[in-house]
Amino acid sequence: MPLGDVQPGMRCTGLTVVRGTAITSFDVEVLDVIDRERGRDAARILVRVWGPAVDATGLGPGFSGSPILCTDADGVARNIGAVSETIGEYGGKTALATPIEAILAQPVQPPGAGPRSTAVVGARSLAGPLTIAGLRPSVAAMFTRAARKAGRPLITSAAAPRAAFPPQPLVPGAAVSVGLTSGDIYVGAIGTVTYADDVNVWLFGHGIDDVGRRSVFLQDASISAVVNNPIAMPDVSTYKLGSAGNDVGTVVTDGPKAIAGLLGAPPPHYGLRVSARDLDTGRERVSFTRIADESDIGRPAGISPLGASATAAVAEIAAEVLGGAPARQSGEMCVAVTLRELRTPLRFCNTYAIDGTVTNAFAGAAAQDMAAAIAVIESYRFGTLHPSAIDVGMRVRRGLRQAFIVGVKGPGRARRGRRIAIRLKLRRTGTGARSFRTIHVRLPGDLEPGTRTIRLAGTAADIGSNPEEEGDVSVLFDEKPGAEQDPGSESIDAVRSEFEDIGRYDGIVASIGDRPETEVYRDPTLRITGEVRTRVRITR
Repeated sequence: MPLGDVQPGMRCTGLTVVRGTAITSFDVEVLDVIDRERGRDAARILVRVWGPAVDATGLGPGFSGSPILCTDADGVARNIGAVSETIGEYGGKTALATPIEAILAQPVQPPGAGPRSTAVVGARSLAGPLTIAGLRPSVAAMFTRAARKAGRPLITSAAAPRAAFPPQPLVPGAAVSVGLTSGDIYVGAIGTVTYADDVNVWLFGHGIDDVGRRSVFLQDASISAVVNNPIAMPDVSTYKLGSAGNDVGTVVTDGPKAIAGLLGAPPPHYGLRVSARDLDTGRERVSFTRIADESDIGRPAGISPLGASATAAVAEIAAEVLGGAPARQSGEMCVAVTLRELRTPLRFCNTYAIDGTVTNAFAGAAAQDMAAAIAVIESYRFGTLHPSAIDVGMRVRRGLRQAFIVGVKGPGRARRGRRIAIRLKLRRTGTGARSFRTIHVRLPGDLEPGTRTIRLAGTAADIGSNPEEEGDVSVLFDEKPGAEQDPGSESIDAVRSEFEDIGRYDGIVASIGDRPETEVYRDPTLRITGEVRTRVRITR
């Protein structure tokens, strides 16, 4: 229906999904057309809604794109536009809709970044926060805490993102997802289909990033519930809790008035495989997630979804494999990232000896390292890096595999330039069992004769008892001031070096006087902690 035919007082019908995939209706009254004189791009339709589908909750994120059908003078139901913005009213029953003419004016194949939307003062887009689905509550809390600290709205859901229903037709009123990922870990935004024309569909009635051309997953969706919060304040509003189902096409446009997609082939993507083995029971868990790859269109949103999805997958599988969350855990994680630009993958491995007091301590520590690794790749400014596969392997067991150095015995005299044997006395954390290790230290050939002190220092457990520092994945959400002036790595070789530097040495180092430390011993099964000194007389 042309905007000029939309008049205050019209009684209409809205379409949306509030449970599962079934489309339901609600009543709508047109209250006014705001900024009509400025044309379709600036105008909004002010509406009031009621009916069983919305009486208890009002409108919120997830309702965006819900089409409004009004009867014209010939008795034909016409689409006047889509619910798109709230205005902060208690109960969420009054909202703004984007005119259908503005929505359909959004080209399906834009040339590039689109202009920013003309907003109504005080209105808030119903695109709402990003959703991460597939996480248990204790892992989800890690991400919501980090997002909150950065001032970013985020919905986390345990709803399984794996498709459990046949592909749904994307008709007006159907639940729909703009998916940055597909598979076991879902990152994206849930909304409603506004209009469909053959293989072309328009969603939301507004953009998400307003960046023009996109290449991410177009998915059908299922709604678990409408979470009610009638206050309608920022980050505290009614929203649809849902998850994506089937990949049914590609989102190709993210414009100021609508999201547009094409039914059919999915977008270019690559795989993220994360596995974890419980070394005590042999139990293994594996997840697989497909990441939309927008590298070849210039990553219009700035970064890829790899950081959030990879970090979430690592944390979730690490927490799941043990079937519980003991405070003391030991394990390891190895990461391999294959890039088109490199002949061999980027790699690092870390071990963890977790002495924590919060749940999912190993999961949090591994997630931090994963977030840092992806940040290295995505901060490269002098070209586009194309991941083609990500593989993460973890092994974890209950208990803290750690021993403290409680004694040392070395030779009383030794020649400079020679290797000397030093015997360490260890005592295990928890059991108190005693053992010994013999390590070898080479004395520098230019040491002056005389008595010298050799310092031997191990590596502490990975996590202390401060809950605010454990599992901190804020690197995913923080925008560092002045980052645009920091060039970061200047070459792909530098990216490799920085990536590999995430791998930490967790053994014993030795130093003599003010000379630099050298790595002298690493036990592959035990974290050795503590510091001792022994004196030796150096001869020529």
